[in-house]
Amino acid sequence: MRYLGIFLVCLASIAFEIFLVRHFAITNWSEYGYWVISMAMAGYSVSGVVLCLFGQAFQRRAGALFFGLPVVMLLLMSGGYAALGRIPFNPLELQNEVLWAGQLVNIGKYYLALFPFFFASGLYVGLSFLARQEDIPKVYMADLVGAGLGAAALLLCLSLAHPFHVPLFLLPPLALAALTSLPPVRAAARAGLAGLALLVMAGAGYLVLNHNNAAFSQYKPVAMALNVEDNRVLRELRSARGYYQLLSSYLERHDPDLSNNYELLGAGGPPPALGLYRDGERLVSLPRHGAVNLGYLNAALDSLPYVLRPQERVLLAGGRGGFRPREALELGARHVDTVESDPVLLAVMAAHAPSRPPTGYALRLPLFESRADTEGLDAEPAAETANETAGQDAPDAAPGHDAPTGRATPPRLGSPLVLAAQAQTPYSLVDVSPEFLDQGQANKYLLTAEGIARLFKALSADGLLSLPMGIGELPVYALKAVATVREGLKLAGLADPAAHLMVVRSSFTARILVSRRAFDARDIAVARAFAAERSFDTPYYPGIDPARVEVYNDLPPVSFEHGTTEAAGKDEPGERAQADAGSGAESSAEPNGGPGGEADSGPDTRATARDALMDDLVAFLRDGKTGSSSFRFFNLAPSTQDRPFFHEIIRLSRIPQALARLELLPRQEIGYLVNVAVLAQAAVFALIVFLLPMLRRRGMGDLGGGEVLSGFGYFLCLGLGFLFIEIVLIERFTFFLNDPALAFALVLSAMLIASGLGSAFSGRFVPRPRAGIRLACGLAATLAAFSGLLLPRLLDLALAWPDPAKMTLAIAIAAPLGFFMGMPFPLALSTYRGARSPFIPWAWSVNGALSVVATPLANILAVSCGYSLVFYAALALYALAGLLAPTRREHGEASGGQRQRTASGGQGA
Repeated sequence: MRYLGIFLVCLASIAFEIFLVRHFAITNWSEYGYWVISMAMAGYSVSGVVLCLFGQAFQRRAGALFFGLPVVMLLLMSGGYAALGRIPFNPLELQNEVLWAGQLVNIGKYYLALFPFFFASGLYVGLSFLARQEDIPKVYMADLVGAGLGAAALLLCLSLAHPFHVPLFLLPPLALAALTSLPPVRAAARAGLAGLALLVMAGAGYLVLNHNNAAFSQYKPVAMALNVEDNRVLRELRSARGYYQLLSSYLERHDPDLSNNYELLGAGGPPPALGLYRDGERLVSLPRHGAVNLGYLNAALDSLPYVLRPQERVLLAGGRGGFRPREALELGARHVDTVESDPVLLAVMAAHAPSRPPTGYALRLPLFESRADTEGLDAEPAAETANETAGQDAPDAAPGHDAPTGRATPPRLGSPLVLAAQAQTPYSLVDVSPEFLDQGQANKYLLTAEGIARLFKALSADGLLSLPMGIGELPVYALKAVATVREGLKLAGLADPAAHLMVVRSSFTARILVSRRAFDARDIAVARAFAAERSFDTPYYPGIDPARVEVYNDLPPVSFEHGTTEAAGKDEPGERAQADAGSGAESSAEPNGGPGGEADSGPDTRATARDALMDDLVAFLRDGKTGSSSFRFFNLAPSTQDRPFFHEIIRLSRIPQALARLELLPRQEIGYLVNVAVLAQAAVFALIVFLLPMLRRRGMGDLGGGEVLSGFGYFLCLGLGFLFIEIVLIERFTFFLNDPALAFALVLSAMLIASGLGSAFSGRFVPRPRAGIRLACGLAATLAAFSGLLLPRLLDLALAWPDPAKMTLAIAIAAPLGFFMGMPFPLALSTYRGARSPFIPWAWSVNGALSVVATPLANILAVSCGYSLVFYAALALYALAGLLAPTRREHGEASGGQRQRTASGGQGA
């Protein structure tokens, strides 16, 4: 019972912290939630400073506080949670140069709502260290094991309860912590105190259940969908991955990227659908029950790979809710495999499959009547008369009718990288859906140089890889995607990747096509004819001459350097030259060519329409130039497995200019800026934590200045090093397990529980702490070195293992590291007992402050230099901690400062 209280308090505290991350992801956006929670966690550090300054007063009242603090935390948790829903935070206004100040005030209100709970929690833990100085390793063990189990328990609770009611599960541990620490008073008084704790828990539960004020932000897509008349929520699903809602309304439709000419093409519009939302964001469309008219394929950008070459075997990365396998079959595929990364989405697809086959069977390839090209190729056959009726409902196909004859296997759960590597027969097409990259955190590894190389090697000799990239918010994302693909093709052994690349785009999406063999003149002619028929653009293909390419969809340059957005056809010659320099344009000749490259009767739209993406792609792929504004302002280095960041592209040196045009930045870039803001605030706060106890005379007991500085450096190394290793392992196993929630739970729980066991084991080194610290730091650094060198290769080799074996491997790697990393902290604290005990809560506060610093610092280092650097930095930090290891002072031994003062006094006498 002696350590049960701290175990329960830490369990509830870490669970509440993780819950708040999920809560902000659901109600607002997780990027801002991280900002708020990271600073609210500063409550731990402030509590340590308070204990350092006034520790004796708290120690005299420790018995009452061990009962009272958990009771107060019940009120602070429920009250703080209820207050969150009353704060009118609008993240969009934070990007407005006029309204941003008011939103900073709202963030301050978030701090005030959450800070008291974490302050009380830190006070409980710090006081436990002070009151039980003889058993610090056991106290720390209870702390860490409680935190590890709390993380796992919270993920389970998210699967059981509505996400707005999850705090109900966190109230009983706090009440039980109070009941295990009842003061030694008369039985009647104890019964009254127990009743008070239970009454407070009941009141807190009522507040959470009935007055939590939690709701989706009005700016989230689901909020708008729920406000549509006659909408219906068909299904709700709760999971550690997110909160899912399946909606039906007249606004919900499948969302293929269609030509603006779809009515002229007789294609019909996008069909009605159901909408699946996760955490308030639209995840995918699902076909409604009944037949689905596929006539829209005639106008869809995604149809191009099937027009370009016949497709025998197709691998779909993401089935678009069930639409894409049917589309692939309709477009002539003979065999279709589909892989999904989200198990909840897969279950919903199985439960809501269309009840009838799709219509539109008269739609056959080719989908267009191509024009003769300049290379002398024969014109393609004219499109069949089916296009005239493609937009109309057709009856179910009878046997022998012109219906698809291919076969689609049931969608399966997994990674397309694994499925492609396991395929015994190569695929003629690997087709990535537009939603797939955003449907799971692990999916970003598909769009890395190593991922592209894996998929490329899985293609047949005539195979294609089709990758989507949204360009509606920031077109340079397509440029970074092309740079990543180019690097992947080099890894696959290609000497001239540009000859294997083609880019076709609409106003909102670019499709990057990669061919196993180099694109030939026929491929280019067919693709350009397909695009021209539908008013799509071809910003890059081998042999492109921008002067002869017609632009249908205006994409003007956006210069963050000069603060200008150039509208087509409205610039003066001097302004045009400046914009060209800012967008990376190397060729400014005016084109007059149509899709075949020769002049045709079509309008000369290049005079009034710009394609900044074409300018950048041609300069990069054809001319090998990276001196454009896009490359100067943004970090467009290829995404790799070590740096799997696709959206965090703002260079640190360009942050002031980015902030000046914050309203133009997409939400994907805000997370990086939040990391920078949190790091700056946390660094200032850590400095305050370091200096504040110094203001009070003898704030550190009889410690000398050198010991204080050495101790600060030691706990700085531990605070940064532990979090660095934890963050890297979570990221590595997110790729390995293809499940971020599972990776988070396994790594965090395994490391914290193992660290708790290491803390308990460290008790045998208390008589000689420096030896134990150096042994633990040396072993932790050695394991980190081996992991840094071998882990990426080991995970690649084991990528196709069954899930239980992969989970076992993850625990086997994380737990030993955690065990040795759990020893240095309690051993060091045990050296500061007695007269030096004020240092104990201060060390706790320093550790907490540096934990806040560690997360944004690790993320920024990983974005800039890769996770390997973060791992090796942790290795160096643990090695340095071993050198700075404090030692136990024998009873009566003076500190360095005292010895110096004594010696000076003796000489004076």
